[in-house]
Amino acid sequence: MNLETFFIKGYVTGSIDKSVNLEEFYDYDFFHCEDEDVTWNNPEAEEKIRSLQNMFAEQYVSKIFTEFENKAVCMWAGVDGGSAEWHNDFEDGGAFNSNVLIYMDDLTPENGNKIEVRNSLTQEEVTLYPKKRDFVWLNQQKCYQHKATHKSGTRRVISFEYLIPTLL
Repeated sequence: MNLETFFIKGYVTGSIDKSVNLEEFYDYDFFHCEDEDVTWNNPEAEEKIRSLQNMFAEQYVSKIFTEFENKAVCMWAGVDGGSAEWHNDFEDGGAFNSNVLIYMDDLTPENGNKIEVRNSLTQEEVTLYPKKRDFVWLNQQKCYQHKATHKSGTRRVISFEYLIPTLL
């Protein structure tokens, strides 16, 4: 994995090792983010996602950054209106400036599901179609934005966040 793209393009992609049991998450209900009246609250799933967050931090984040703080974790289905537009979570008031999205379903041109990332300094835009078990690690420095598209089928994501002082 080329970790330099985290600073050049605003993201890094990879796959979660097959030894990690992501299948257990299919037994949980994913919060439907389009439903404004529902809040995700699943302590058992949260504990397992925190374990993934710690594993990811050890394998990747700590290889680049000596100081960081674990923030919120969640899992959801679909895409809400704000996420469908170009945005930067940290600039929009999020308590984190880096996050990881683990995809539980394939995003493809055929189903119309994707994530896009752009660098406002270079005007480069990239469209990504992560597959099941793939992750996208986003840099949320202010020069990067992203947006998500959900056109058809199932689009479920596990997410965890970090606050990295070096990125402030």
